[in-house]
Amino acid sequence: MIKFHLFSQDSVRLETAPTGGARKSHLRKLSIFILFGLFAVVGQGLIVTESPSQRDPKVTVHTEDGTALDLYNDSYALVIGNGAYSAQNGWESLPEAVNDAKEVAEVLERHGFKVTLKTDVTKMEFDEAFSDFIYTSGETPENRLLFYYAGHGHTTQSVTGEDLGYLVMLDTPHPEDKRKFALYSVDMVKFVSDAKKIHAKHVLFMFDSRFSGTILNLQNQVTPFHITEQMRNPVRQFITAGRADEPVPGRSVFKKAFLNLLEGRVEEPLPDGYLTGVELADYLHRTVPALPEGQHPQHGKILDPQLNTGDFVFVLPQNNQQADRAIELDTIATLDIATTPKGATVYIDRVIVGKTPLQGHQIDTGVHLEKSVYVGLELSGYKSRVRKISLKGGQQFSWDTFMEQNVEQSIPSLPEPDPLQFEITDDVQIENDPVSSEEIPVSPLNMPQTILGEDTAPMVLIPAGEFQMGSDSHTIGNAATRPMHVVYLDAFYIDKYEVTVGQYNQFVRATNYAPLPEWVYRYALTDAHPVVGVSWHDAKAYAKWAGKRLPTEAEWEKAARGGLVQKNQAWGDAAVDGTQCNFADKQLHIIWDREGDPEDNWADETLDDGYAYTAPVGSYPPNGYGLYDMAGNVWEWCFDAYDANFYANSPYENPIAGIVVRDGANNIVAVNKLRVTRGASWYDGIKSVWIASRLRQDPERRVTNVGFRCVKSVTP
Repeated sequence: MIKFHLFSQDSVRLETAPTGGARKSHLRKLSIFILFGLFAVVGQGLIVTESPSQRDPKVTVHTEDGTALDLYNDSYALVIGNGAYSAQNGWESLPEAVNDAKEVAEVLERHGFKVTLKTDVTKMEFDEAFSDFIYTSGETPENRLLFYYAGHGHTTQSVTGEDLGYLVMLDTPHPEDKRKFALYSVDMVKFVSDAKKIHAKHVLFMFDSRFSGTILNLQNQVTPFHITEQMRNPVRQFITAGRADEPVPGRSVFKKAFLNLLEGRVEEPLPDGYLTGVELADYLHRTVPALPEGQHPQHGKILDPQLNTGDFVFVLPQNNQQADRAIELDTIATLDIATTPKGATVYIDRVIVGKTPLQGHQIDTGVHLEKSVYVGLELSGYKSRVRKISLKGGQQFSWDTFMEQNVEQSIPSLPEPDPLQFEITDDVQIENDPVSSEEIPVSPLNMPQTILGEDTAPMVLIPAGEFQMGSDSHTIGNAATRPMHVVYLDAFYIDKYEVTVGQYNQFVRATNYAPLPEWVYRYALTDAHPVVGVSWHDAKAYAKWAGKRLPTEAEWEKAARGGLVQKNQAWGDAAVDGTQCNFADKQLHIIWDREGDPEDNWADETLDDGYAYTAPVGSYPPNGYGLYDMAGNVWEWCFDAYDANFYANSPYENPIAGIVVRDGANNIVAVNKLRVTRGASWYDGIKSVWIASRLRQDPERRVTNVGFRCVKSVTP
């Protein structure tokens, strides 16, 4: 039986720091973050987390070449939500605005901001809070400030026909009374003038309301770019949820889109671990109008040249350490082995662990709560025995067996036997656990260059040996792909092509697995196209069914390089031209022009790869190992957890960024939630198509441009 215990984590409460403390760890227990209530609850406790006030408030970012930029010493946010408007003043009640403001405040605090939350404020209360915000929090140049407002906005016209925008407070009367309306509302021009009084380097104003006016007649920059030295420059940025002529939606899709991006629930536009103000504004401008009840966000920077060349920066979480719930699981399986006669040497995966009777031998099954081991028994004068046993966390497994005596003992008795080699000989009995039909692995001397997997997919042998992984100053890369380092890998087989829709549906039919979402077939038109809309768990299930597994990130990159050294692409250093891979090109540009905003388009209209969405697998030339689509088409799941700093500490031999995190005493202390995807896709522009590019992804997500291929080990 698996033992588990649910922990519930208190939500972040503003202006009250939760108690900090380190959670005790134990080798037998593992905290795993869960979604969708997959496990039954048998009790409740509390995870004690470090409070935001205890974290280092300084924010440092890295440019693509790895240069560190110290941006902020501290971060402050003022969040205001107005909802309890009076019908007597002519304003409709907005109860969700207050809830939205509270949610935004909680998320910002998790991201390191010291948040002041105000709800249902009058004009006087607003002025007091805003003045304190800009003159106290904004006094230090090395700070960043974020102002967020949810509530009514209004637009009037001047005598010259110019639009004038206002925020509506709880005591703001109807605009028919022009004098009182002007006294009790907040003129948007005030934000432009007050922005120049703030000493903090970066200030971002976000308005979840509809209005027009002078504040939006600003310098607009619609092209996001990666972190550069220019980020240090001062900036005043403005984003509003909608235009004056648009109705206020019942639920804010503007807020939802903002938090989805900030919390990593959707793919970053520029997958570098940072979200800039321009990147955020561009994303909201593109995505919000397409959502139900979506408005048309407007954005820009102040016109002052001394305040519009920098960019506000969020550092996105490397993994989800703020999961609301976790469960504690027993990961240790216990093994008891007895033989008749006693005294047999016991091997587990070729390592001597003792002699029979062996009792209470513990094996950690890890985050997946299951592990297969080979148990060997050897006793002088008796036939050796080998059995594959599948263990589960919390399980006690017993094996009581009779050792069959050799008729003739050809091998003299030795004080201590040599490590057992799993060779199939006449005097070795092979037993398989009933749950598995896998044979004892044998290491043949000569491996074929290609084989067919159990799913009939062709696989290519990648030879054992060293390769250079990552990027350096001579190749395209960023902080997460550096340093370039030498890695040794054992030989393995990898799928020649990405797993197709047809192959995946074969798996679905054979196992009654959940079918693909219907929207998949818009992006993958035939059975020959790579499957998309599969989570990491789906890909892992397919691989297990096919007798394979997902590649480690190192295996994927070695295979993708095709034997090339220090190159930018799977084909060498030649620029992307439309003949080598499927990326965001002219075909996708046409769809954007027809279905989206033609001005908001990173596809290259000068190049044509022949496909708007995915291409049938094998549509482009193979790399040096004979593998297809290692660049473009779809991102591919890897087994590893995502760790932006893993390359700096990577093991030399068969590295893998572990899903579980251990402390110095080898105790499990955390679980890495995010997984690695590699290879870029049809949705990515030319700048994202390079061999060392790596992206983090939630293993639960099913998206339009992520698929996978499988590998198979040559040796156990």
